Amino acid sequence: MYFKFFIVFSINFYLFIYSTSANNNLSNYEIVNFAIPLSLTSLEGDPDNGRNIVISREGNCLACHIVPNISDKFQGNIGPSLAGVGNRYTIGELRLRLVDPYVISPTTLMPAFYKNKGLIRVDEKYIGKSILTAQQIEDVISWLITLKIN
Repeated sequence: MYFKFFIVFSINFYLFIYSTSANNNLSNYEIVNFAIPLSLTSLEGDPDNGRNIVISREGNCLACHIVPNISDKFQGNIGPSLAGVGNRYTIGELRLRLVDPYVISPTTLMPAFYKNKGLIRVDEKYIGKSILTAQQIEDVISWLITLKIN
């Protein structure tokens, strides 16, 4: 059991180091305590644009997550509901989950939305590209952080 974990961890650590050093055309970021505390851009995120990305095929979040206050009846249940996500995570934690969820869970099904190297199961149109831009990541985060349960 521990040996298998060690092998999986070692492979993913290597891919992580390789991919973060190879993302030359992407904004640099630093992971601190399982979060990316600093914005990927110099601009604030736009929550309205973030919501549009989440409910569109661009982000494709609805394929795996239930998104509150969205009337689309075809919402996924593979990932956790996004209801209350603004209560559960900080902005930096959300940023890491979008940028590179493999740091948190090496076997996750969630794609890395802001990586372009060291990935597996990549659609041809995304080879060498990130799924979302740095600004789109910030827009999505600015909307997700508003999803709070009182």
